Amino acid sequence: MAKTGNLEFDELYRICRSFFSRLKDPRSRNASIGLADYFLSAMAIFQLKYPSLLALDKGRTKAEEKNLFGVFGIGKIPSDTAMRETLDEISPDQLDPLYGAIFDRLGLNGSLNKFTVLGGYLLTAMDGVEFFSSTKVHCDCCQVRKGRGEEGPKHYAHSMLAAVVVKPGVKTVLPMGCEPISRKDGSSKNDHELNAGKRLWAKLWERHKGLKILHSGDALYANGPMAREIIGAGQHFLLNVKPDSHIALFEHFNKRRSAYKSLEVVQGKEQWRLFWHNNLALNDSAGDVRVNFLLLQVKDGQGKAKTFSWVTNIEIDKKNVVEMAFCGRARWKIENETFNTLKNQGYNFEHNYGHGQKNLSNLLAVIMMLVFLIDQIQELGNLKFTRILEATKTKKRLWDEFRAVFRFIELKSFDDWLFQLAKGHSISGA
Repeated sequence: MAKTGNLEFDELYRICRSFFSRLKDPRSRNASIGLADYFLSAMAIFQLKYPSLLALDKGRTKAEEKNLFGVFGIGKIPSDTAMRETLDEISPDQLDPLYGAIFDRLGLNGSLNKFTVLGGYLLTAMDGVEFFSSTKVHCDCCQVRKGRGEEGPKHYAHSMLAAVVVKPGVKTVLPMGCEPISRKDGSSKNDHELNAGKRLWAKLWERHKGLKILHSGDALYANGPMAREIIGAGQHFLLNVKPDSHIALFEHFNKRRSAYKSLEVVQGKEQWRLFWHNNLALNDSAGDVRVNFLLLQVKDGQGKAKTFSWVTNIEIDKKNVVEMAFCGRARWKIENETFNTLKNQGYNFEHNYGHGQKNLSNLLAVIMMLVFLIDQIQELGNLKFTRILEATKTKKRLWDEFRAVFRFIELKSFDDWLFQLAKGHSISGA
């Protein structure tokens, strides 16, 4: 067995099966298929990177049939129609504790220590992403955008806000949770990313009371109410700011640059000039919110210049300023290593697996993110998985081989699944 502190595929799916078996089933007691089988079937679809719910329902091989039971623990496989109708009734909020349970295990086995920054914080990037858009298909929870012109068609969409633990120099990311950005029952108003942020932050703070979370986000979050929310909860932030949205901060820098502490360093092929000043007002309308301002000027090997800037409620000094800047720039990992991976490396994130009338679209996106978390944990420390990924070169090729083995070889477990892949690549000792 690969040494990951017992957080390989088999153990993580055991945690999921146990959790799903305890969920309250809104259906009648005489339902022929248990609720857990619906969730596990959805996870199997995303784990195998199938392009539709129907792919699990039709044309299964004998080996595939046995593996769905033996590997995933699915007792009875529902039809794609039954899966859509049943899961549509389940709120995505019900899966929040499952993310918490997995992160608790990551903390207990020491995996989270690999991600700490600035003396023990978990840098948690937050950003919104749209995963469904249509001018025809919609439900009451869809966000609605007016079309161009009076007669332009309305656009219906689903988005989510994701919170992902990232670290400079580490490719692996760990989704800590996600929150649908969608209309609530009976509401005629669209939801907003900032509202979703408040909901998600509250959930993270409640279920991870022992973790030091450093919230990272774009300039949208660097406002008085959001900063007060974080500070009031005893939490910390490192948020982007921009000259056009944070005029007072940049005027202060431009007029009093000589009062700023500074440092010049070389990082690889880049020349860095760092400027910082502690205890400034966030803006004219939030003078009570005191922040520490960091500005980074970068010149690359070709002489091209860029400027980055952030505010934080962690005091900045010469000892932490370089790491602080690395952390600020690492926010882009939520786009590059998370959303781009889900969209372009086999996960079919923007594919419509089923829209439903209530919760289905949002719930399936949350389940897909859960599977992505499980995959990332394997990439973090499962030796068999990482060596097979190295051999296949790309994740798309890896998932192609995953499906081929699953469809035609009877397997005892996920570990056996990886063993068969490793054998096919003549990988020994994994």
